[in-house]
Amino acid sequence: MAKNHELNGLIKWSNREEWRDLFDDVFEEHFGSAFDDYGVDYEKLEELIGEAEMRNLWGCAFEDFLTRPASEEDERTIVDDYLKRRGWKESPSARRYMEALRDSLFSLYEVSGIVPGQSMLLRDLVRGGEPALVTEHSATRMLKEGDRLGCRVVEVAGKQRLGGGLMRFSETAVAEVMRVIADPMKQLGEEASKQEIPADDVLEGLDLQSLGETMFLHGSAPEFTAIWLEDTLSGKIAKVLPPRFNSDGEELSFHTISYPLTAGVSVDGIARRLNETPELLREDEAVWNWVETPAGAASAPSSGKGSYVENERLHITLEDGNEVLASINLQDRMLILSANSKLRADRAKIMLKSILKGQLGQPRIQLHSYDELANPDDEPEFATHDLFTRLLDLPLDILGDVSPREAARTAQGRGKVAKWLDELEVWGREQPGTVGYDFGWIWEELGIADLRTKAK
Repeated sequence: MAKNHELNGLIKWSNREEWRDLFDDVFEEHFGSAFDDYGVDYEKLEELIGEAEMRNLWGCAFEDFLTRPASEEDERTIVDDYLKRRGWKESPSARRYMEALRDSLFSLYEVSGIVPGQSMLLRDLVRGGEPALVTEHSATRMLKEGDRLGCRVVEVAGKQRLGGGLMRFSETAVAEVMRVIADPMKQLGEEASKQEIPADDVLEGLDLQSLGETMFLHGSAPEFTAIWLEDTLSGKIAKVLPPRFNSDGEELSFHTISYPLTAGVSVDGIARRLNETPELLREDEAVWNWVETPAGAASAPSSGKGSYVENERLHITLEDGNEVLASINLQDRMLILSANSKLRADRAKIMLKSILKGQLGQPRIQLHSYDELANPDDEPEFATHDLFTRLLDLPLDILGDVSPREAARTAQGRGKVAKWLDELEVWGREQPGTVGYDFGWIWEELGIADLRTKAK
């Protein structure tokens, strides 16, 4: 079970600058939680689980990367890019294999009918259905009947075959997969199947339940990795306790304060005032970091941010050593202030009121306490939040078969999304899992907070 050499050209292509950020983002999704929870890096993780397992996890993450579009605006994957520009160097079977991986889903399978060195049967435990005959040589010599295997199964030239990233799941991990991935996937599929499709609609005649389940599973590959790593590491190394205080010794509580700009105030004018404030160092065109002791010209972009924990205190610093007390993000006529304690949030609000007097509207505040973040399993809102986050990227019939995020990019779509969100808030008042849930972040995320009527 190892990385597939048919992908060597793609692996080299992933080092190109245009794909580096996406590559890093996907690998952070797969490994970031384990690195943070257990205080390890890539090398330490390999030491704990072994070189062979690390190759398999790398393969799982890389194959997930192959399925991702370049951006929301650019639907090309690295497979599309590579085959267009270098496909002539690959054999027809290698090209078909890459294309199959690009369109594949990661799932959990039960192994049976092993013919060592030749084939085996795999039954999808997440999606169900009949077992599929898979042609496989090396893995069939190491697996046994009843093993639960996380992998991608693709069809190439009429034969089913495996991807290169494979994970064997324990009974405990299998149960977690069914709880965290399979059950919500089926729930979403059932909800999708109840949608009424008008005649002549592009979705008419499609299996909406299968479509909903597929879309859910498409974004779940990092969750399989996280579940496997949690199950594997839990008995090998103690988790790192989350920091309880910020660098000033104040208990962590995460404040997000969103200010609409008042009528007639320009975004450029706000940016200019922020640039002129010495204690605000600009990180990029839309982000400023508030520091205690500014160094150099305030209008020059500041160095990158990093964080570390020392003696239960969370330090967020710039490369020049400055401690970041709060951050300001200016987007879609909203100024968003983020701070990690009540005192810092209050101080930052006073500062903004002083330098932007009369230019900011009534703020909306979101707050997560330390206990909420340290014990997410005790907070059903976290699961709800994850579900709504996924929903923003799913095509919805009510929006003309486009996602809320895509619809919100047009004037006509913004109105439809606002109506949908209003109805969603009405629905949320009556559901046990969403009573009291603050939908405000969705309006801000989609850039339509100004259209919110807020269901009462």
